[in-house]
Amino acid sequence: MSFYLSKIFWLILNPYNIFIFITLFSISLYFFNLRRISLIIFLINFIFIVFISFIPIGNFLIYKIEKEYHSNIKIPEIVDGILILGGATDPLLFKEYDQISLNDSAERLVESVMIIKKFEKAKVIFSGGSGVVNRPDLGHSQVAKSFYEKIGIETNKIIFEDESRNTYENIIYSKKIANPKINENWLLITSASHMKRSLLIADKNNWKLIPYPVDFKNIKNFKLIPNLELLKNLNSFQQGTHEWLGLISYYLMGRTAKVF
Repeated sequence: MSFYLSKIFWLILNPYNIFIFITLFSISLYFFNLRRISLIIFLINFIFIVFISFIPIGNFLIYKIEKEYHSNIKIPEIVDGILILGGATDPLLFKEYDQISLNDSAERLVESVMIIKKFEKAKVIFSGGSGVVNRPDLGHSQVAKSFYEKIGIETNKIIFEDESRNTYENIIYSKKIANPKINENWLLITSASHMKRSLLIADKNNWKLIPYPVDFKNIKNFKLIPNLELLKNLNSFQQGTHEWLGLISYYLMGRTAKVF
């Protein structure tokens, strides 16, 4: 049930959708002769869009999560397991064209190849089912398996967990498969902006994971100053909002012990 509720909440709280809803609402007020109120709402909405277009608020939100992982993470000499989270592929296009299709989180897969080769004896789990409502066939694991096969990795040594639909289920289902012992070293490979939420879930479920962050979105000395990358700033605002809403909602649902 929580999976479907999260989809509904994001549909409502998605910044793009909010901008459109407010615009339509202001237009409807105009036609009901509430023109003064309509104009005020429209202008506030417009000013806010312009503000986040010129000032990289979204990048700042992402930076606040990423900066914890700027320092080089010390990987132990012995790694017992590697957990790779899905989300780097486009399963729909994979099915459509029978070709591997990666998105802007491709580093999760690309960087994992090196780690898998480096720690040949480690147990490897790739976690990624379908996050699309009513489309369980659009899982990330099937695309990842094809990717690893084409790159020359023996997929029979990788466990592909394809039932999880979100980050919480990624961790919960993978832990059941891993059955980690207290003294085992497990690496977690996921995007830097996604790492905090993943680790908080694992900590709540008594699984100590060593972060191996990839797919950084900002430079280390990021500064919150206006720029002309308007579309990029808008997209970053949506992504940053998504990550922070995830952190807050998982805490409110009791899936993590703290927000950040």
